[in-house]
Amino acid sequence: MFFRTWLFASSFVTALGAQSVLTVPESHAATEGTSSTNVPFGRSTPVRVQYVYDAMLFSGPRTITALQFRLDGGTSAASKIVDCEIRMSTLPLPLVQTSSTFATNRGADEIVVLPRQILTLPAQAATGTPSAFLPAIPLTTPFAHDPALGGLVVEIVVFGQPPGTYTFDVTYVCDSPESGVGPLSCAQSNGLPLRVESATTQVMWGRPWVARVLDAAPGVGVLLVAGSQESGPWSGVVLPQDLAGVGAPGCFLSIDIAGVWFGVTAADGTVTFPFGLANDPSTIGDWLRYQALVLDPTANSLGIVTSQARKVQVCGWEPVARVWSSGTTATIGTREIGVAAVMQITVQ
Repeated sequence: MFFRTWLFASSFVTALGAQSVLTVPESHAATEGTSSTNVPFGRSTPVRVQYVYDAMLFSGPRTITALQFRLDGGTSAASKIVDCEIRMSTLPLPLVQTSSTFATNRGADEIVVLPRQILTLPAQAATGTPSAFLPAIPLTTPFAHDPALGGLVVEIVVFGQPPGTYTFDVTYVCDSPESGVGPLSCAQSNGLPLRVESATTQVMWGRPWVARVLDAAPGVGVLLVAGSQESGPWSGVVLPQDLAGVGAPGCFLSIDIAGVWFGVTAADGTVTFPFGLANDPSTIGDWLRYQALVLDPTANSLGIVTSQARKVQVCGWEPVARVWSSGTTATIGTREIGVAAVMQITVQ
């Protein structure tokens, strides 16, 4: 082993040419995460952690030459000395299949990018939120990563460290924005506007999502329509399509019809429609569009009343993961999808 002081790392990186810096995940470049972690440098014991970053976070093949982490926003830390090494490889399986077994996540291209050595972690006074990234850790051996072959695995092995906090900022789970689409509801025979909403605040990939219809009469049939289009030509009509011509004045079809589900309202005039979203991080940012139609024979000659359509955005877990364990000899660790340290990498 040999001694390296991280405090002087930034001057080394500056000297390298044709470099750029990428934040992973990019959504956190200027946004604080909603959690923090003492893995790997804020504990008093040896620890092993694999931080995994999905291929979708990278635009193309790059060679990684340095790493930067950041402390949790508004926190401070004293300087700390740790005995560690860092490895990198290409994730050989999809992110959602990240294994609790460390070896399964290591690609055939795994290399030691920073041999075992003593790192002096710099002290930092409490700063804003988010904190500035810490000085760079230059890699002894750069790592060539091609996202076409898989995500990036950064494995940090801490062989020893003294007690003392050193808390990194980690990714967050977001709330899903929801908004109305098209004209408001037409009149039901009970005098109330028909409503539909997302009953799930955090609409996350790979998790359940529930749509809820409200303010209908008890015991009536309701259709929930899902679609992907909210304006323009569709199937011979132009959205939103006024249904006055078919006997429902003031009612509109505001989205295309990609799927239809039927339910019957409870005594309070509500009915829920549960779904399971695809277990695919690439769906982050997608919009779910939906509209309710209630069977109401006395409301108009068509016998149908429409709600205002709604849309809600998929957010949730970032396309990252980690596997970690106390100690360095365990072959299996704790697996967490959507959790990873916010990191900047210097690439060329």
